[in-house]
Amino acid sequence: MKDTLVSRSDFRGLHPIFQGKRGDKIIDIGMKLGGLQYANDVYNGSKHLTGPAFCKDALDKLGIIRILHNEEVLARVKGKPFITVSNHPYGHIDGIAVIEALGSRVANYKMMVNFILGLIDTMAENFITVDPMKNEEKNRVTFSGIRESIAHLKAGHPLGFFPAGAVSNLYLRKGKPVIEDRDWQPAVLKIIRKSKAPVVPIHISGQNSRSFYLTRMFGWKARNLRLCHELNNKVGKEVVLSFGEPILPGDLKPFGNDMQEMGEFLKRRTYALGEK
Repeated sequence: MKDTLVSRSDFRGLHPIFQGKRGDKIIDIGMKLGGLQYANDVYNGSKHLTGPAFCKDALDKLGIIRILHNEEVLARVKGKPFITVSNHPYGHIDGIAVIEALGSRVANYKMMVNFILGLIDTMAENFITVDPMKNEEKNRVTFSGIRESIAHLKAGHPLGFFPAGAVSNLYLRKGKPVIEDRDWQPAVLKIIRKSKAPVVPIHISGQNSRSFYLTRMFGWKARNLRLCHELNNKVGKEVVLSFGEPILPGDLKPFGNDMQEMGEFLKRRTYALGEK
């Protein structure tokens, strides 16, 4: 395992401004402003463990209460390839909680995640990591993740997605503020359609702070920098994971190649679980 989750060396190659003693001071200030030291502390406290055991230990130490509703549906798909789809309200805790819940109940569960969660090498055994934010490598990274995902399902293993591919955001719907995922992404939906595997929707309760959503005006980089601060305000909170009934391939067949309609259907089924 790494000595620490995010270190000075992770920044030094990004820009000449991070080089030398002056660069170290800039890095230290940035890490403090971004709350990265808190993320490092969480990682360091549990890095002696890996996979679902790491997830459980980290969440326990944060005092986060996990409540699972209707997880019995997993027994009906256990031992077969299946897919989970989830909303993405937090950008970190949700991925850790899903991997703890699924990885401790079914064998060989993996989840496609972005590079932020992918930094947690202690969870690498449960990750298929993609980085859609590196524009110059977008196609190569995305296609690699797609190939790995399809191969994992073909091998008979379960696979999880946050189909939005980004943390939920604040929107105005009919004049009212609503926090939800953006449209679910076609690349993920095509994997779901191609796999012909049952889909288990999982709704994850909760949201980030209002200040987090306000940082959107400064761009996605500023917003993502706020994610580590959001770890701190989740201490002692309750997260509910609600499992829906498996959606069978035949249920998705009527959508054909219409990924938008299929995505809206799966998203509605997932969010409906949070209304029960």
